[in-house]
Amino acid sequence: MRMRLHAAVDGYAMAGLLVTLGVMSVVLGMALPVWRTVVQREKEEELIFRGRQYARAIQLYQRKFAAAYPPSVDLLVEQRFLRKKYTDPMTKSGEFEIIYQGTLAQRQAAAMAGRATTSPGTPAGTGRGGMAGPAATAPSSAFGSQAAGPQGGVVGVASKSKEKSLRVLDGRSVYSEWQFVFVPAQVTRTGPAGSVGRGGRGVQPGATQPGMQRGRGPGGAGGPFSRPPG
Repeated sequence: MRMRLHAAVDGYAMAGLLVTLGVMSVVLGMALPVWRTVVQREKEEELIFRGRQYARAIQLYQRKFAAAYPPSVDLLVEQRFLRKKYTDPMTKSGEFEIIYQGTLAQRQAAAMAGRATTSPGTPAGTGRGGMAGPAATAPSSAFGSQAAGPQGGVVGVASKSKEKSLRVLDGRSVYSEWQFVFVPAQVTRTGPAGSVGRGGRGVQPGATQPGMQRGRGPGGAGGPFSRPPG
């Protein structure tokens, strides 16, 4: 009798354990995708922050060296325009793809191929507000062409990840298309002598590029290179 009682108790305990394990597996199965999404979004925010640090460093370098582009990222770190050589959070290697003056137009043309990113009636190569956008080419300078290699100076970086993003940044949903570059706007005359830009306004230096926004200034509150909200 006691043996049967013990067997019954053990059977109920085993059944209870199996039920508990089943419930836990269901809960974990529901929580795992949510956790992965949260982690991916955090990585995206970190990618944007790090990419904008590179664009900011290039802008500061241009201010000091007469609108020249740096020949390498290492030089930006050595001269303290960039705090450190940031890694790409979206890849295992952690290496950003360096974008040079000679390859910027090619990358942007490839990203635009097969994807209508411009509005009807808007010429290719113009972004928000008519400023130089994705198809714009980076201007060179005498100093920059002498110091840089055959591809020209460094204008920015991009992720090497080909995965689709959760966030759509400037109409682009693949991480490798999130280009963080600094290209000064081209000043064009559209009115009487002495007036430039749209409606006689001067075009602000530092054309917006994917992942780069206009603001009060580098590093300032609401500026183009401030860390995005978590």
